[in-house]
Order: sequence, then structure tokens, then C-alpha cells
Amino acid sequence: MKILHVLLTQLSIPPIDYGGTERVLWGLYQGQKSLGHEVKFITKNKNTHPDALYFDEKKSLESQIEGWADIIHFHYPYDGDINTPFVCTEHSNSEVEKEYPINTIYLSSRHADNYNATCFVHNGLYWPDYGEPNFNPKHYVHFLAKASWRIKNLQGSVRIAQKADMPMHILGGKRFNIRRNPYFYPSSALTFHGMIGGEQKNKLVRNSKGLIFPVLWHEPFGLAVIESLYLGCPVFATSFGALPDIITQEDIGLLSDSYSVLTESVRNTDQFDRHACHNHAKQYFSHTAMAKGYLHCYERVLAGETLNSQKPKAKANIKDRLIMVS
Repeated sequence: MKILHVLLTQLSIPPIDYGGTERVLWGLYQGQKSLGHEVKFITKNKNTHPDALYFDEKKSLESQIEGWADIIHFHYPYDGDINTPFVCTEHSNSEVEKEYPINTIYLSSRHADNYNATCFVHNGLYWPDYGEPNFNPKHYVHFLAKASWRIKNLQGSVRIAQKADMPMHILGGKRFNIRRNPYFYPSSALTFHGMIGGEQKNKLVRNSKGLIFPVLWHEPFGLAVIESLYLGCPVFATSFGALPDIITQEDIGLLSDSYSVLTESVRNTDQFDRHACHNHAKQYFSHTAMAKGYLHCYERVLAGETLNSQKPKAKANIKDRLIMVS
């Protein structure tokens, strides 16, 4: 099968440091190639990769994507008019009520449900980029998200770590923030690393005793969760969004909307199985597992089926902040 991915990003693929959707596309490309398919991707980045195409803003998108592929995979809601069969993946949560193309694919069962849809494929990552896990971690936990986003709940994560008497490394924010979600944490038990990626991030995660992830919204998926699992870290999180699809075993983490329950689990990180965490991510959230899921969707579309029974529509309150209890 000839597959063309469309993601009009200016970031590099393969990603150098940042870029969640870019890392997913890279994993999907690797997985589909490994299964014997011809795969290309088009972006706004002037990429030297042999299968990369450059999007020319002086030409119509349609003129640049028609003619080669058996199927086109948009990584955003595409509403244009092309002859080639296509699917779209919605990678985030909508801020407004709107309809989506009928062949839109979501990232988890709850993500699809929030759009009155049924089709979803779990994200996967290209694990060779992450190295090996560490089964003898150091004495700290970690937070991995944009600290300035209130829905990511840095404040709640700090509360859990401090009550558990556990040092914490914060990946994704600085010690002091005066813009949205203002905070300041002078504690020496908290180490802030700003926005980091690559091997620097992987090293901090693999040496951690666990990920604290008490998000306050319906997380569409959560790459930080599967990255942490792969590197051997149990996950302590709320049960919102995609988290119940990922943390499906008692030995790889705990989901709760209670700060006290999560705190008690963080106090007892050694009761969780780091080998099970690694194996779970490797089995269910690899680039090949994701590639097979999407290939099944492509085959359905090429056979004339639709992926959802009707056009998905975003619910008005998808981005509402959710509540935790003490």
C-alpha cells in the first residue's frame, strides 16, 4: 500500500527534541515501513529525509498530494476535496462544537466518545529512540508536561510529591511562572528542567521511581505516560480521558481522583513492577502496534466502509477542568 501522511508542521521529522504529534507520525512511518508499505510524509519543514516532501505554500495542497498514494492520512481535520481516499486523526481536544469528517480517528475510547464517535487507535512510539529502561531507579519521581497548562496540574503533582516526602524533577517548566497558571516553588526538593527532550529527558525519566500525572481534563492520549512506562516507571494519575485505556494492570500504576490515594501509592512505589511497566508499553504501544491499528482503518475505508456511523461532533465541554478530591 502507498501511504501519504500530511502534517503541516514546521518541526523536523524525525523529531529532534519536541513535538508530540511529530513523534507519533515518525513512529507510524517506521511501523508501516517495517510492515512492507511505501510511506511518505509532507510537512512545512525542509527535510532531507528521503521520504519527506516539502509543502509549497504557493501551490494548493490538493495539487501536491494527489496522484501517488493509495490513501492519504491527515493528522488534522481535513475538509477539502480530493479524489484519493483519506482518513484524519484528531490529536487534541476541540475548544468549540464542530463537526469532523466521518473517517476521523481518535486516540482512545474516551476521546472518541467525547466526539460522539467510535473509531480510535492508540498512539505508539518508536521505542528504539528511547534506549533501555532502568530497573534500579534513583530516589525521585517526575512530572512530564507543560507546567504552565493548569489542566496538567503541576500544583497537584507537587502536593502529592511533597506529602509523600519524595523529591520530584519537573520536566516541562521553570521554577517561577507569572503568566497563565502562575506559581513559584522555592523548595530544594523540586528540580526544574524547563522544556527538554531527547536523551536528556529519557535519562531523567528512566532514573525516576514514577510519573505523577494527575491531569484535570480528559487527556486525549498521554505520550508522557507510555514513555514513562517504557522506561520502567509506574504511573500515578487521574482516571480521566485515555488513562484507563493505558493503565490496565494493577502492577504498572494506579488511577484515582483522590490526592490522598495517589500520595499513598507514591510513598510505596516499590510495590509496582518496573519490568511489567516496560513490557506493557513495548507490547501495546509500539510503533508496529499503532501501524497495524491504522492499517485496519485504511483497509476499511478502501473497501468503501465508513469509520464512524455518522460525522463526529465535538461536545461543548471537552476542555472543561475536572475536579479531584482530597
